Amino acid sequence: MVLIGAHTFAWSPGITDAELSWLMPRLAGTSVDYVELASYDLANLTPTTVQSLSIAEGLPVTICSGLPKGLDLSSAEVSVRRMAQDHVRRLIDFSHACGALKLSGPIHGDLSVPASKPSSEDDRRRLIDSYLDLRTDLQQAAIPFSIEPLNRYQSSLLNTLEQVAEVCTAIDLPNVGILADLFHANVEQGNLYQDLATQQQRTTHVHLCGANRGPIGQCHLDWTRLATWLRAFPAGMMVSIETFDPSNAVIAQRTRTWRILGLDSESIVLDGARRLKQMLGVLPP
Repeated sequence: MVLIGAHTFAWSPGITDAELSWLMPRLAGTSVDYVELASYDLANLTPTTVQSLSIAEGLPVTICSGLPKGLDLSSAEVSVRRMAQDHVRRLIDFSHACGALKLSGPIHGDLSVPASKPSSEDDRRRLIDSYLDLRTDLQQAAIPFSIEPLNRYQSSLLNTLEQVAEVCTAIDLPNVGILADLFHANVEQGNLYQDLATQQQRTTHVHLCGANRGPIGQCHLDWTRLATWLRAFPAGMMVSIETFDPSNAVIAQRTRTWRILGLDSESIVLDGARRLKQMLGVLPP
């Protein structure tokens, strides 16, 4: 059975030690199985604090990140690509130091500005070359490394599951796969459920939410089919619920989330975890 995580974007645009100190106890004892720590730059987040809180509250952690402003694995500038690669290595080192079980996210382009022009085949070739330079680091990481495609309004580099699958094929490591995010996939995939099933073996992480990042089970998505898809993953597969807090100005601007999505973000995560477990037969209806 899959394990269900709480993505910290529901509370913070970049989780810190201070925020984690009150959040981890709050999540302990809920339907959440683990916590996905979201931070692009790892500012004010330390491995010792993460590990001690994880052990104390009995909640494993994973890391979700991207590239800080200005960094891009597909850049035409060699120096920019090298700095981006160094940041990926830093993310891997941080994951090891805090005992994280996964590292995932849109770790490919510069996401500080919305996409305004198409990415070229040269951009994608440079992206693959950057990852091939990192191949030994990714192999030695020995934890799942999942690359997330984003919708067209946030990126023109990787939009679909198929595009990420091509990158993963080039890297050719069993621990490198796709992060399938239902929000982005609902926008970009031509046949959502068929495409999710086709790429299931390549999928090493999942972000769940309602179709508009709102409550699970209260949107047009076919949650009966999605529950069947989730059951088909190997036991212990970790999936997390990702939504955003529009009352936080940084999160609202970054994600273009301007309104409450039916419930507050904490309720979307905690109620969603419980409802998912009911759908999967882990909890009684």
